[in-house]
Amino acid sequence: MKLKDHMKQIFYLTAAIIVASSSLLAQGPLESSHKSALSMPEPGSSSGTEANGLPASAIPPLTQIARVNGVALTQSQLEEEMQRLFPYYTIHGGRVPPSAEVELRQQAVHDMVLHELVYQEARRRKLEVSPAAWQTRLQKIRQGFSSRQAYEEAATKKHGSVAVFERRLRRAMLVEQLWNSEVTRSSAVSTEAARAYYQSHQIQYLRPESVWLQTITIKFPGSAPGEAKQQARKIAEQILIKAKAAKNYDEFGLLAQQLSQDDWRVMMGDHRWVHRGTVTSDIEQAVFSLKEGETSGLVESSTGYMILRANGHQQQRQLPFTEVAASIRKRLGMEKRDKRSKEFEQLLHKNAKVEML
Repeated sequence: MKLKDHMKQIFYLTAAIIVASSSLLAQGPLESSHKSALSMPEPGSSSGTEANGLPASAIPPLTQIARVNGVALTQSQLEEEMQRLFPYYTIHGGRVPPSAEVELRQQAVHDMVLHELVYQEARRRKLEVSPAAWQTRLQKIRQGFSSRQAYEEAATKKHGSVAVFERRLRRAMLVEQLWNSEVTRSSAVSTEAARAYYQSHQIQYLRPESVWLQTITIKFPGSAPGEAKQQARKIAEQILIKAKAAKNYDEFGLLAQQLSQDDWRVMMGDHRWVHRGTVTSDIEQAVFSLKEGETSGLVESSTGYMILRANGHQQQRQLPFTEVAASIRKRLGMEKRDKRSKEFEQLLHKNAKVEML
């Protein structure tokens, strides 16, 4: 997944703005109608080098980068939004890696414009944060501090005053309110819809026969001469005696860690549940003939000799709707949210004047 797509998904799936914890004071939701509600750093901090070749710190923070229906978005807000999108900013020396900067900048501008459009639409509709919702949110944030004084000190240090912070918080909640109304709630998937999807896609929820598999492998090159293969087989036969004597998962796993020559050794040789059709036919035949707790003889593959242990066996089973309902609703909900968020964004842009400077 590209960075842009990943960041878009995060933006949409978090209902545009999440301000339900005391970390908001550290993240700094911005004040005016043109600032992001999830910015992390202090205004004016550097984010590397901009597209014009100048270091970001050399560009005046109030330099306009775009206007949304006449409302300016500035360089300072862009830097803050880029830092929000790039959580490892501080460990990269206060810079966005050059390889990610162009794409990150584009995503930051996109999110800033969208956030501003949502806020302006909320104001146009005369939406308000209800007193109950306001007190609930504020109380939840204050609970993250040891005292009212600690909360006020943090708000003042980060935002200049408690009043500024709470004004920014209220703005963020308006954006959240409209986004939830237009996107999140309209993307809800009912149990009936999930059941209908399950009924028409039952084959997706047919779990094939599977075995919980552990292995030990003694490798030989595919083009190895007879002598090399014989030597590998002698080693494998010696290990097989120990593997047959292993009484349980842990004992077999320790042998795999010590003696196996494949990458699975770091996992105690544990492949977890292996389904029919996911391994080669020769290995599959040996695997699915084992009883639970049984260890195979030597099985020759194209890369070496293998010793197999079955720790469990599950027959093919149709997963019932009750087991998969939550995952179906989540999947369908994500698809609906993505579709609806794009539709809503297009609607906001339809009559908007967005100028990139």
